[in-house]
Amino acid sequence: MTTHFIIDFETIGQNSREVPAIDCSYTTFDWARFTENPYSFKELVLGTHQAKFDIKDQMVNHGCKYNERDLQWWLDQPPELRRNMKPSASDLTAGQFMEKLIDYLRTSNKIDYWWSRSNSFDPVILDRIAQNAGKTSLLGDYLKYWAVRDTRTFIDAKFDFNVPGGKNAFVPVSDTAKWEYNFKAHDSKHDVAADVLRLQAIVRAEADMEQVEI
Repeated sequence: MTTHFIIDFETIGQNSREVPAIDCSYTTFDWARFTENPYSFKELVLGTHQAKFDIKDQMVNHGCKYNERDLQWWLDQPPELRRNMKPSASDLTAGQFMEKLIDYLRTSNKIDYWWSRSNSFDPVILDRIAQNAGKTSLLGDYLKYWAVRDTRTFIDAKFDFNVPGGKNAFVPVSDTAKWEYNFKAHDSKHDVAADVLRLQAIVRAEADMEQVEI
């Protein structure tokens, strides 16, 4: 069994070195299950952990900033995506988030590989938050720099960099209508589940196996 970890941040903007994080979702998965006991979208979403950040704390104490265009983009999204923009009592500082994440990693199986949808984005944000919390060395005990993998690159390479439709965010299940009804892009839990399912879909296709319905 190899244990894989995947993480996704939602942020106000795209500059990974300075934008505040809105929330972060993460989970572990077992590669062997792709062919033996495939994951469903529901199982992955329910098994994914999510942390909501204190945006003001990041801006006041850690120098994060955003522009009005990126803020407006979020304000124009549906209510279910905007909800994590609102301050709440559960919002975490950098230090609180790192404590929560490291506790999760400490109690998980040893992480063999960890994934993100862009290694120049999510891992950079994670490293920045770890630095702000003084946890860089401790985080490195669990997530090795040489074990990080990029889902986009994996998908593109499997399609010889010619993904049908030009998108590596393809529908990873057999029922497209159900997927489009249930999946919400930029919901970090959904984004994590989707990329695990995309990895699974490729592995199952290579083994000539049917895809999960959703």
